[in-house]
Amino acid sequence: MKVILLEDITNLGDMGDTVNVKDGYARNFLIPRKLALPATARNLKAQEHHFREIEKRKDQAADEAKDLAEKISGIVLTFTRKAGETGRLFGSVTNMDLADALAEKNISIDRKDIVLTEPIKNLGEFDVTIKLHQDVTPVIKITVLPEEGEIPEKIMEEVEEEKPEETVEEDVSPSKEPAEEEAE
Repeated sequence: MKVILLEDITNLGDMGDTVNVKDGYARNFLIPRKLALPATARNLKAQEHHFREIEKRKDQAADEAKDLAEKISGIVLTFTRKAGETGRLFGSVTNMDLADALAEKNISIDRKDIVLTEPIKNLGEFDVTIKLHQDVTPVIKITVLPEEGEIPEKIMEEVEEEKPEETVEEDVSPSKEPAEEEAE
């Protein structure tokens, strides 16, 4: 029986594909679970229209994400937090804090779209990625300052030392002379 898939199904096909499956699989599994429709002329025509509408919505969402990315890309957020002498915060800056700060600037972004591998727990400047769409991921700058205002020079020197410097790899090849073993 030929069916039109309404969702992606592993080892069978992608949404919108017309595939040939056994009658029992289609009648007892795919069609009752609304994973597929019988491939009649009427259903084929209706699904073509439906998939065109889905593509239009996807394109519109991508365009909106690009516009928002342009608006976000120039933003620098500054946070002041209590910090110790070593530059370690007595708390952290989380994606919820970032979402709230962006909301104050009239930019609504879900906190789940802000990509932080772990909360920011040190003073300094950080780049944070925001995932707006599959292909659209702008980066914003975050500056975390102590409550006193300026970052102490001692801490800035430590932050700069932590950055990996370019290393030059030397060509280390084994010596061509065989090692001599001493006989005892």
